[in-house]
Order: sequence, then C-alpha cells, then structure tokens
Amino acid sequence: MTLTTFSDRLFEIFSHAWDRLPELLLTFLVGYLVIKLAKALLHGAIRVSRANSAMKGILLSIIDISLWVFLVAALLQQVGLTQIAFALSSTVAIAGIAISVGASSFVQDLVSGIFLAQDPDFNIGDRVKVEGFEGIVERMDARKIRLRDDTGLLHIYPNSTFDKAAWTVVQRKVRGN
Repeated sequence: MTLTTFSDRLFEIFSHAWDRLPELLLTFLVGYLVIKLAKALLHGAIRVSRANSAMKGILLSIIDISLWVFLVAALLQQVGLTQIAFALSSTVAIAGIAISVGASSFVQDLVSGIFLAQDPDFNIGDRVKVEGFEGIVERMDARKIRLRDDTGLLHIYPNSTFDKAAWTVVQRKVRGN
C-alpha cells in the first residue's frame, strides 16, 4: 500500500471529476430543475395555507437547503466522495428528525384545536375559567386560544394544553336567533 499525499489525492479526485464532467453537469442541471419545480409547487401549496408569512419563509428555507444538500451529496457521490455525501445526507436526516420531534407539539395543538372548535360547549365570546384564570374567549386559531380577563390581560394557551386542562363555561355568549 502506498502513502499518497493530500495534493495527490486531490489531483486524483479532480481528474476523476473531469472525466465525469458531462454526467456531473447533467446531474446538476436535472437537480436544479427538480429543485425549481419542487419550490414552485411548494410556494403554491404554502401560499394557500393559513400559516403566517414567517412560518412560510422558515418552511421554504428548510426545504430549499435540504434539496440543495441532497444535490451536492449526489454530485459528491458521483465523483467518488461517498463518505462526504453520506455525511451530508445524514445531517439533513438528523435535522429532519429534530424538526419532526418539534412538530409533534404543533400536531397536538392542531388536532386539539379542531376538537375544541367543534365542541358545542366552547365558543368565541363565551366566558370560561381555566387554571385559575377567567376570561372571555377572544380568539381561537389552529395553535392557540386567547382569553381576555377582566383586567384586560390577554392569556394565551396552546390548544393542546387548554384541551387537557379542566375548564368551565362560566357564561355563554348570547347568540342571535
């Protein structure tokens, strides 16, 4: 076994890449087009969603970075740098797992919000008591419930927390016939 220097190994990699240049260019071009198409489809899907603009931007950035990392990993693998390609892909996978763990509370809030919105005993304008606070349900959305107390303070509860707590309807909002 011979001992090669870093510069020899680098020259060998560039030589191998030069020999595969047409394949690399084709992979890059196809990958670039796939990324542009995926981003266009996601922009359309996210545009119609009710998420706020900050959340939309974060989601699109994460997806964009992930797609580019996978493209770079594919190019590195074609050149013969499979270990680096594997490390890059693993990083994206680990980040995806971390995001999905963090998103579990989002899913809990969303599901609880759906059930609370369908609950006939819970409506906007009702006076409710939860965890020692009493106030009027001012707003409900996919993630949170907002209660305004008599002093004007706004108490914000994640739907999943509110759904798990014992709450009492103190007074119903008068509804029109």
